[in-house]
Amino acid sequence: MKKIITGILTGIATLIFISSIGIMFIGTRAIQRNEPLFIFGYSFSIVPTDSMIGDQEDSIDPYDIAIIKRISFDEIEIGDVIVFQGEIQGMPALIIHRVVGVHPEGGYETKGDNPLNSVDPDPVTEENFKAVYQSKITFLKPIAELALGSRSIIFGSLIIVLLVMVILEVMSLIKTVKKEQENKLREQMKETMKEQMYQEVLEEERMKLPPHK
Repeated sequence: MKKIITGILTGIATLIFISSIGIMFIGTRAIQRNEPLFIFGYSFSIVPTDSMIGDQEDSIDPYDIAIIKRISFDEIEIGDVIVFQGEIQGMPALIIHRVVGVHPEGGYETKGDNPLNSVDPDPVTEENFKAVYQSKITFLKPIAELALGSRSIIFGSLIIVLLVMVILEVMSLIKTVKKEQENKLREQMKETMKEQMYQEVLEEERMKLPPHK
């Protein structure tokens, strides 16, 4: 029973690890390519700046991983936190800001929750809108910071080490299961041999009995 519980816990830990790696991959890809990678309508994106720091429930700290959902442009409401294609210092970038109003020229006005921010100069239109914010993941923040920082070699090394640990753990689990199966088979063979020996003894005893007249 203990081994079964250990195996289940190992499987859960492995699943969590693989899921975390997948989240990190999708999140960093979104930043690097300025395009979310959607799976079943959802995606992840690492927030690298402090533009969304605030006191609202859906405010976002630097290196939080935002869970975003693809919706139609018509579903956007004032107050939503959305992801759109914009520019940072003249370079294309994905931006996550809050919708604060309707733009006079069409589309929506947006602004980061950080009090130091001003309203974004360009409206969000159907063409540059990407997704709406749903939730955030905070426990991967240290790894997210490594992934986007200059210490990418350390991050890569960490991933390799973790992968090796998972592989070794899986191999150990397979070895344990195989050993249990071998022990079970050995016990079955012992029981079979005991039964055969018992039957042979019975047969010998029958042979010793005088024949019936």
